[in-house]
Amino acid sequence: MSKLPQLPYQLDDQQKHNFARLYLLDYMIQEDIKISVLLDEKSEDLEPILDEMMAREIIEIDKQQRYCVSRTGYALHQDFLKRYRELITENDIFCAVDLEAGEFAFSFYNDYPTLDKWNAFIATDRWDDLRVAVTEYQEQDPVEMIFMSFINEKRFGRDDGGKWQFDLLLGSVWDEILDICNQAINWPELGYEDDQGKVPAADVIEDIIAQGRSIRNNL
Repeated sequence: MSKLPQLPYQLDDQQKHNFARLYLLDYMIQEDIKISVLLDEKSEDLEPILDEMMAREIIEIDKQQRYCVSRTGYALHQDFLKRYRELITENDIFCAVDLEAGEFAFSFYNDYPTLDKWNAFIATDRWDDLRVAVTEYQEQDPVEMIFMSFINEKRFGRDDGGKWQFDLLLGSVWDEILDICNQAINWPELGYEDDQGKVPAADVIEDIIAQGRSIRNNL
């Protein structure tokens, strides 16, 4: 049986640095960015991250005295994308579950041919987001899952006048990530009692996972 989650979720400075390195690596690759070693005022906040990336050989300095991604960095980024795709593939099905009816929003996916209609459907109060519950039950890291989704959704504000450089280590975006994890339904909350007696939370979450996988495989 999986371990109980250790709540509340927290992030220490080293974990922030680890995630920040991945974010900056993704940014440099996706936007084809090279950063001058002579950091301007907007980029000064990146210095400790860049130093760590240099020490780990994730980036290197080119002939124009710019930080650029190394072969090691590209390999690390591919591994990051692979893990992200696996998390999304595994857990997206659990983003909208009706616990009372025992139904998944994705069971009705083909009934909503446009993205707007689908988004409106899953935004109703009927649905509970169980991605954190499933992730923690499977002994994966919900904070990493939410962080990856923030990168995919560009929630760090890359176009916000340089603010993202500050946010990467010191901004409130980390509190937002932790709030999502700490306010989410946790799998031990899913146990209940009916006429037949008590139903353990582990049995409930395992049944949810099995149903979700079956629906996903039939989409």
